[in-house]
Amino acid sequence: MTRTVDAVAHFQPIVDLRSSRVVGFEALARFDDGVSPLDHLDAAEEGGQREDLELRLIEMAVEAASALPPSSFVTLNASGGTVTDPLLAEVLQRAERAWGLELFEGSAPSACVAVREQVDRLGGFLLIDDAGTDFSDEERIRQLRPDIVKIDGDLFRRSFDDTPACELIRRVVAAAHEVHARILVEGVEDAHQLETIVARGADLAQGYYLGRPTPVEDIPAMLADLHQRVGMDAGL
Repeated sequence: MTRTVDAVAHFQPIVDLRSSRVVGFEALARFDDGVSPLDHLDAAEEGGQREDLELRLIEMAVEAASALPPSSFVTLNASGGTVTDPLLAEVLQRAERAWGLELFEGSAPSACVAVREQVDRLGGFLLIDDAGTDFSDEERIRQLRPDIVKIDGDLFRRSFDDTPACELIRRVVAAAHEVHARILVEGVEDAHQLETIVARGADLAQGYYLGRPTPVEDIPAMLADLHQRVGMDAGL
């Protein structure tokens, strides 16, 4: 299955906070017309073609990811319907590295069991995106048994001085620990936020402070800058 799409893959680094290493990258699409990926996906959904578009974007990202550092994993965004689409296996067979499927936060809870079983069959790992912003996250975490739970960056920043946000994160983290999932905090924007999530026991992090979404050909320069600024082992 090879189909064209008017977009390019960018990759944002994911760092392991215990080893201070770049261990993976999230694949993110950037469309040639400048319209946001979410708007393109919404339009595709209205036309009954969301899964087709997601499959094309995943295929594009898998091909581009071949140029990433070989020891790193790549995470790919997908809705529940795409995760369970038989065509996805054909695309992921060409992946040359460990990969994870990142379930869009809007995916219905009814897809949980089928999604978990499909990811296990395909040999990848599963991430829940933006935990704390949509459906009952604690129950969804228990149903899906993800390998990584991503905590929304805005929610994390609100938790600095907002008791309800702090309590929500506490419940999400407790549910994640029940199923032995790692915690990834998104949206890290400065050194203070990085220090805070390390102190609070997060496992992984990503955000502009650690690297912006970047075309694959510019990844070496971005990783070299990250190593110089923050001291992260870039894996080059």
